[in-house]
Amino acid sequence: MRKLVAGLLVMGMMLTGCGLGSEKVNQDASHGGSEVIEGGMATRLVEESPLIFNYEVMNQSDIAVTMEFSSSQRIDYTVTTEAGEELFLFSSVSMFLQALGEEELTEGEKLEYMIDLNELELDPGKYFLSVWMTPMDGESYKVMKEFKID
Repeated sequence: MRKLVAGLLVMGMMLTGCGLGSEKVNQDASHGGSEVIEGGMATRLVEESPLIFNYEVMNQSDIAVTMEFSSSQRIDYTVTTEAGEELFLFSSVSMFLQALGEEELTEGEKLEYMIDLNELELDPGKYFLSVWMTPMDGESYKVMKEFKID
């Protein structure tokens, strides 16, 4: 009986790791900061004030989209130089609760996340901010925006 229960638990964990029902997209809006993605999902990345950005994922379809997560982390982002050097990766300096969770977006619903880069103390120059959702099945709804520091 114990072997049967253990086998069912292992099978359940394997199915959970497959990321049931979410859409995966690896497209960038290179400089504009927004893009409508196939399947009706739209991303937007807007600089609200100097070095404070709003990342938004919106369901523009009539079908609910569910993203499953293995931790409390929902997004990740990087800041890179014009030459492509990665200066900062959010997940490398952050801690997240290890708990299963999900986000479901029905028609017209959106998720929004504020990103404050003021503490990075960046030198004057041109940079790129890339942001994406982090469901169990991999990077989704990625968008990139160029910004400058004078």
